[in-house]
Amino acid sequence: MRTSLAKAVAAQGITVNAISPGTIHSNTLDRKFREIATQHGLASDAPWEEIERAVLPLFAQVPVGRVGQLDDIANAAVFLASPLAAYITGSNLRVDGGLSPGL
Repeated sequence: MRTSLAKAVAAQGITVNAISPGTIHSNTLDRKFREIATQHGLASDAPWEEIERAVLPLFAQVPVGRVGQLDDIANAAVFLASPLAAYITGSNLRVDGGLSPGL
């Protein structure tokens, strides 16, 4: 659908792209990670970076070693909406810290 639409509107100067986010830090994720961290001997009020470093590898081997932040997704959207991305259309930008394998 994305690529069909991108082709259909390209002549009008319209670009069509998608963003596929990975795991993004949220209140729910923070709470769950802290629960798991306490089960592994960390204090629940430890800094997020310590919690993340201890818990993330239990679930996924993210190459960049962290979960995403909302700004990571927002920055990708701003880029795709900017003139810098004027020649990019029909693409799916994975913002997942390298978790998804490339083709």
